[in-house]
Amino acid sequence: MIKYTPKNRVLWGNILMSIAVSLLVNFSYLLVLFASHNSDNKRPSWLEKYDARKVELADEGTLRVMPDGYGYLIMDEGCPIDTIYVGSNSIWRLELHNGDRMQVTALTPEVDGAHHSLFTITKLNGEEFDYAARFDKPDTNSQTALQIICYALLMFVVLTIVTRSSRKGTLWQRYFLPYAISLLIVVAFFFAAPLIGIKADTHRGALDIVLMLKCMFVYVVAVLYARIYDLLYQRQRIEIKNEQLKTENLSTRYSALVSQISPHFLFNSLNSLSMLVREKHNEKALTYIDRLSHVFRYVIQNGQNTLSTVADELQFIDSYRYLLEVRYADKLFFEIDIDPSYMERQMPSLALQPLIENAVKHNAITRSKPLTISIYTKDGAIVVSNPVIPKIEAEVSTGIGLQNLSSRWQMITEKDIEVIRTEKTFEVRLPLINEPKK
Repeated sequence: MIKYTPKNRVLWGNILMSIAVSLLVNFSYLLVLFASHNSDNKRPSWLEKYDARKVELADEGTLRVMPDGYGYLIMDEGCPIDTIYVGSNSIWRLELHNGDRMQVTALTPEVDGAHHSLFTITKLNGEEFDYAARFDKPDTNSQTALQIICYALLMFVVLTIVTRSSRKGTLWQRYFLPYAISLLIVVAFFFAAPLIGIKADTHRGALDIVLMLKCMFVYVVAVLYARIYDLLYQRQRIEIKNEQLKTENLSTRYSALVSQISPHFLFNSLNSLSMLVREKHNEKALTYIDRLSHVFRYVIQNGQNTLSTVADELQFIDSYRYLLEVRYADKLFFEIDIDPSYMERQMPSLALQPLIENAVKHNAITRSKPLTISIYTKDGAIVVSNPVIPKIEAEVSTGIGLQNLSSRWQMITEKDIEVIRTEKTFEVRLPLINEPKK
């Protein structure tokens, strides 16, 4: 037994929708069954008024259809009635033709001098006349059940195809291909329906038209339902994505802030500042304090923003770079070459600092082996690269920082960062957002 869970709510929705549509397209069948089961063999009141006027005839007659559509039944010799009027509506509904031989029940005219009129047909061309067959009405419960089950299955199959494929993939995979497959299934059902006993609720002459309308109704409802489902699914994805961005943003802000104000960072910063004071580099000390305050201020203020301009990020990196250059005097260098046209383009906040910190953390930095970190623009991206200079005692890399940056970048920009590792270099390419920050 299938239980309802959040994972299979789409399945249950398709099942309920399929049943509802099947009941709707077979509503006339259900009415007929309901009427037959509740009539208790009582004659309808509208038939009682004809009882006194009915004339059952044993003789047969030949139908003559007039150009205007109506006709007359010319009775054989010896019949007490010469002609019986047959309305054009009866000729059309009962599929009667000129020259048909019929045994009928007639109604006496309500006005003197008028013709008798056709009431029912007993025999047509020597065979018993079956009204149920002419109108293709369900005559058993099993036939109606077959109708409902077949249309429900058709609707369920179509819904399953269009709702599952609308979740992901290209435009062709999400819309054109599934809708085309669904249409082929509906067309196949249309041609196979008469073979499995599916009938329409009208006379045989319009069987194909009514069946076609029912199949079209199933297909159109399925497409509309899938479109609504797709819109709701996309809305849900956006809401989930926004929540993930909030969580990721808070996590990034927290991680960046902790990284900047950690005891190790404070110790190194204060130690560098103490060195400048001891050596009486007062101007450098004041600049160092100013850059240090800018780093903390940017982390606190811009950490609340999802996006920043390239210019803002470079100003922050300039302050952060200064602190590192003072700490690693004449051992750490930066080469920054940013195309001025990129300055107003956007990128996730606090994205460059983890890459610089990662380069400093995992490479040896000595006078004999200085480290140069390059930051430049290329093909719509900012590239951060550095040579690989292994430490004697290499620190274990978890890769979490780079993984978090990649995840955050993809969610915010819907683009992926590119990491290129070789034996000599480590390079990360960050694709920028084209639109400038408003």
